[in-house]
Amino acid sequence: MQRFLGFMVISLLLLACGQTTGQQIESAASVAQVAQAEPTDEPTAKPTRTPRPTNTPRPTAKPKPTRTPRPTATATPIPEPVVLSGVGQTVTDPFMPPSPVSIIKLTHTGRRNFIVKAYTGNDESYLVNEIGRYTGSRVLYGDSSSFLEINADGEWTVEIVPIALDQAAANGFSGTGDLVSGLFMPTKEGPIPFQFSHNGDSNFIVQVTCQGGMDYAQNEIGTVDGSAIVKFSEGPCLWDVQADGDWTISPK
Repeated sequence: MQRFLGFMVISLLLLACGQTTGQQIESAASVAQVAQAEPTDEPTAKPTRTPRPTNTPRPTAKPKPTRTPRPTATATPIPEPVVLSGVGQTVTDPFMPPSPVSIIKLTHTGRRNFIVKAYTGNDESYLVNEIGRYTGSRVLYGDSSSFLEINADGEWTVEIVPIALDQAAANGFSGTGDLVSGLFMPTKEGPIPFQFSHNGDSNFIVQVTCQGGMDYAQNEIGTVDGSAIVKFSEGPCLWDVQADGDWTISPK
């Protein structure tokens, strides 16, 4: 009997403990639900706006390169002529010819010898050897310091100018007395027949001088009316004529 009562007491105690424990669990669950349901006083933070990307400016167009102006052609100045004058026998002061090939124009008003020699560097050349009045032109080669030795009995003048171009001279040349043509390119290289005439009484000398060489086409005295071969080499060329009358040179 005592054992039964003891068992009952223990059972009641266990039941009582079990109820208490279940109530506590339910109470705790209720509290948790209430705590979860009730909102807190703290405000919920709003999400921050993501800033829109700013427009990237388009690259500016590269300026087109400006055209560089072409340099304008500068004309080569024509050298100044050398002008000399005097009376009687004279050796001139040194001068520089205006170009490697120059034309020297001479006059003399005396009645006796008129002899002109040119000295260019170590070279010596006869330009004129006449008697009395004279008007004519000769060729002067060289571009180094030069001077003239003049034998005369009257007034004389000298003008030295650079040689010019004269392509028309390839088809003939004419004049009076001593005369030099401008530079020209021959119509072809090699022998070409030409017609010559001269009505003077003294020397008639026709020399053609080219870059590739020189040829004497005429070396006569007095009147001439005939044809002869002119041998042209590599140009440019020039005619160098010595005469005392009117003359003509023309292709045959």
